[in-house]
Amino acid sequence: MEKETSKRIKKILLRMKAEKTDAFLISSKTNIRYLTGIEEIEGYLAISSNYTGVFTDFRYISEAKKQCRLSGVNFVRYKKNPLKTIAEKLKREKLKRIWFEAKGLPYQSYLRLKESFTGKEIKLIPSYNIVEEIRAIKDPSETENIKKAVSITCECFKFVKSLIYPGINEKFIALEIERFLKLKGDLTIAFPPITAAGSLSAQPHHHPQKSSIYSGKILLVDMGAKHKGYCADLTRVIFSSRMPLYLKKVNRIIEKARELAIKKAKPGIKISEIDKAARGYIEKKGFGKYFGHALGHGVGLDVHELPSVNSSNQGRLKQGMVLTIEPGIYLPGKFGIRKESVILIKNKPVILDEYC
Repeated sequence: MEKETSKRIKKILLRMKAEKTDAFLISSKTNIRYLTGIEEIEGYLAISSNYTGVFTDFRYISEAKKQCRLSGVNFVRYKKNPLKTIAEKLKREKLKRIWFEAKGLPYQSYLRLKESFTGKEIKLIPSYNIVEEIRAIKDPSETENIKKAVSITCECFKFVKSLIYPGINEKFIALEIERFLKLKGDLTIAFPPITAAGSLSAQPHHHPQKSSIYSGKILLVDMGAKHKGYCADLTRVIFSSRMPLYLKKVNRIIEKARELAIKKAKPGIKISEIDKAARGYIEKKGFGKYFGHALGHGVGLDVHELPSVNSSNQGRLKQGMVLTIEPGIYLPGKFGIRKESVILIKNKPVILDEYC
């Protein structure tokens, strides 16, 4: 793993050199983990051509040193003002252009950082998705961790089916899902489970309530385990009895839309074309206005990461990307059906939940 994290740092340094940036201040916990292996930290990572420093306080510094997979890292313990400590260190490096993560650094912290450089010819430059773009391409170890998270999640669907009996409620099932995923995977899960019964399944991000499930009622379940920090994200619909004919019809449309999108998902294809393949089919069948969200998203250390799989993304798929495909049809006051898969982009797309 040390070799992989070193490669990631080298990619950052090459990007910095290309854009004539002297240093990069990283505040995102997920990005710090990706670049160093440190799993949980309150603090910052600073990178320049001749310096890599982790800045944190006494609560995290010992564990950070144990978990770090990079050699030559300086660990700096701060007491009160981390940004002042960082500024003092970077001032000694005689740097002029410093990137900071625009999405990860609160405005108040930015002002403090700027204030700490008063009197120096240093320009603070907001950066966008520098690390995230590198994270979008998974290496083999990352792919294996996602596969394991998907496997645990698939196992949990079988568990959920065994739980269902007339009168059981959404909240109970959601709690049991969370317990199962935490026992089988990491102590944290990808996101709070969605369990939506009956007409509530028409709400894509429904929060589980004490709504009971009765015979003939649809249950939509969206959940994801974590394994070594990497997420799964799968959705299925479950019935406590036989699926009614009309729902079978909608379910077949969803299945076909998903199949068309996955078939299209190959290296070099415009991402918008994948969305179009699924959305176009759903529109052709007369349900276009009932599919309102994006087709999918990247998945990795975060459950939602690059690339966004939507109709406006003109970027192209690259080998090694891992993303979800999740077409859905939601009829207000009636029901919603969504089937979500996780796929690995190769010359032929690999469905990680194929037997789920």
